[in-house]
Amino acid sequence: MHVARNEINSGFTLHIQTPSGLQDFPATVPGSIHTDLIAAGVIGDIRINGTEVEQAWIRNADSTYKTNVSVTGPGKHELHFAGLDTLATVSINGQERLVTENMHRSFVIEIDPNDSIDLQIDFKAPLPEAIARQEQMGIYPNPYNMPYNYFRKMACSFGWDWGPITGSSGIWKPITLTTWDSGILDSVVLVTDVVNSIPTLKVATHGRGEATKVRIKISGNHEAEFEATLNSTATFQLPGFDLWQPRGFGDPVLYTVIVQLIDSHGEVVDESIKRVGFRHVELDQSNFNDRQMFAIMVNGQRVWARGVNWIPDDPFPHRVTRADYAKKIEDLYSVEVNAIRVWGGGIYESDDFYDLCDEKGIIVWQDFLFACAAYPEDQKTIAEVTAEATEAISRLANHPSLVLWCGGNECLEGFQHWDWQEPLAGKPWGSKYYFEILPNLLKQIDQSRAYIPGSPFSTLSEDVKDFASGTNHIWDVWNERGYQRYEEYSPSFAAEFGYNGPGSWQTLTKAIGKSNLDSKDPQLATHQKAFDGMDKIAAGLKREFVSEFTEGPAWYFAAQLVQARAVEVGLKHFRSQFETCSGSVLWQYNDMWPALSWAVKDSAGSRKLSWYAMREAYRPRVLHFSGENRALVIVNDSAQVWRDQLYLIILDELGNILETKNQAIEVAAHSKHTITMRGFIPDQGYVVAQLGDIRTARSVSDKPVAVLNKVDAELTAELNGSCVEVTIRSHSFVFEFSLLPELVAHEVVSVSAQRLTILPNERKTIEIFASTIEDAQLIHASIKDIAWSLNRLVGSPAK
Repeated sequence: MHVARNEINSGFTLHIQTPSGLQDFPATVPGSIHTDLIAAGVIGDIRINGTEVEQAWIRNADSTYKTNVSVTGPGKHELHFAGLDTLATVSINGQERLVTENMHRSFVIEIDPNDSIDLQIDFKAPLPEAIARQEQMGIYPNPYNMPYNYFRKMACSFGWDWGPITGSSGIWKPITLTTWDSGILDSVVLVTDVVNSIPTLKVATHGRGEATKVRIKISGNHEAEFEATLNSTATFQLPGFDLWQPRGFGDPVLYTVIVQLIDSHGEVVDESIKRVGFRHVELDQSNFNDRQMFAIMVNGQRVWARGVNWIPDDPFPHRVTRADYAKKIEDLYSVEVNAIRVWGGGIYESDDFYDLCDEKGIIVWQDFLFACAAYPEDQKTIAEVTAEATEAISRLANHPSLVLWCGGNECLEGFQHWDWQEPLAGKPWGSKYYFEILPNLLKQIDQSRAYIPGSPFSTLSEDVKDFASGTNHIWDVWNERGYQRYEEYSPSFAAEFGYNGPGSWQTLTKAIGKSNLDSKDPQLATHQKAFDGMDKIAAGLKREFVSEFTEGPAWYFAAQLVQARAVEVGLKHFRSQFETCSGSVLWQYNDMWPALSWAVKDSAGSRKLSWYAMREAYRPRVLHFSGENRALVIVNDSAQVWRDQLYLIILDELGNILETKNQAIEVAAHSKHTITMRGFIPDQGYVVAQLGDIRTARSVSDKPVAVLNKVDAELTAELNGSCVEVTIRSHSFVFEFSLLPELVAHEVVSVSAQRLTILPNERKTIEIFASTIEDAQLIHASIKDIAWSLNRLVGSPAK
């Protein structure tokens, strides 16, 4: 008989103690107690307008899921639990069969054939148990007042400096009733590489039963077929097969691999279907001068990482669908991103995520799930981590996009720099995972990827924060200094840096149930999780503007604008150092709830002004006025020579043109050219550069802006269904011209271009794409109200 796998997803009931008493609710599987309570109308959705306060009781509530499962017919029967979050006890017909405490791994139990079984899963509330373990085991420090590091649960469900505390529980991945007889494939691990210019495929099978013959079929633009034996590892050479190439280096060619288990009658009893790509990955960590490279190499080519950091896309990750992933991966592809780092305080994403990156040629850096904390090294935790990592490495091995495993996020830095020694009192703190267990598992299962023990880390210095090698995190710019300070850094690989700003006006006003945003509003502040976040935003505004903005559209535009400038300057600076710096991975791309955070795209999918700054900075060709002297750096990361006429326009502090110059420019492929501006620009004012269709502009001085000429322009709008086409005809210099349709629209809206620099007598056209015709009509009627610029901002009354 062929293996039968049937998902168990109906008839579930959630039994939970609520503030109103013990209650039962219909339950959805996969799901969580939060989403079941949302569906029942007990709580609001924290991703839209629910609050932590109304849901705080859930963190301390035990819960039970029940259903009845029909089990009939011949063969062996098993229940496969792909993911239980987290402290679960599974009982069948009243008998305890399984106790778990790791949401990042799967479990299997055998069951006897019966007409039906009563399946019950009891979940302990995570917070009380975590507190109890902290009392038993002693303090393992982390930056938050939440003991998230005592068992293997998504760390950010205990809250983070950009996300809410949920502390949820539930059956977050499918339960499958599996029936088999003569044989079953428990796992198929596919590892690809290129050895001596020949693509290779290593196939490791694990299974049970009498059937032992394995057939391997490879299809695509080339085909091959091989045979192997169950519970063995075989490596096959595939000369002539095309390579998977990362974005910018060719096509990301994929092949389908079907692994079949064959019984003694020649019948297929089980099979696994996965896609692979053939590529060779290594790190270039060669020495030069007193520094060392840190470059990701794929097929012998250095991939300069234009990257973003990715956090869980929903507080309840079971809700993220393939369509959700596809929308975001396509969005990242549209802004020239070629690298994504999956951060270690979240989850190993579903195969859908990596499938889409495979298809797009986007390389992936995957953290093992350790973040900003010391972790116990008792035998129980070591066993859980080993099982979890073994499963993750095996499951993700076929994905060519995954090029780098990392031991964890900021755990090494925490041990060195965050005063852990006193609370640890000599206890082991997790180093065994990063330097022994994880790299050894990779050696055993999959040697085709690079591995680093953590980020940040250094190979030239004992101090992991040394910038001359390894990967680097830059947070003092946001925490203490202006974004211009990015230009003082020369990292080997900028793996984390970012600047905080408000999500969309529409997203935040919905979340707090108000029509206005006020930075002094305590309710708005509940959506700012960064330490002293509102004060740091205010300090950033004070560094940029003489006037003080604290509420309304002026504050909102100013705060988003400063975040966008920080993103632009940071990304462009690191790209301008491409000889010594091999990547910039912006913190962060996405949000999981309505927030003031470092994200460039908020939880509703709205693009912040910083998203447009990232798009500009990640183009293959970039212009950047760099440093205090505003030298013009021309970066050509394309494969063609950049040959065009350069125009330089110098303006005074009011925006009046003082001088225009032009000259022919030629920049070789994958190189840069620098033009000094010293002696050419005044102490105050603005400088604009145009080379071909690329334009950049920057204030000459870092001093706060006090004045700028008012906008002298005609603004017209044409309505076409759900699209509004806006044309501006300017008679004056307009800086940072942006349209903010979210101020009036009810649903998500996008704009074709933002932060435009418009010179006198120029005409620019921008398209606004609304979700509904009704929103488009509102936008069309409010064009003058939603049109903002630096000119308008500094002319606004301070408030």
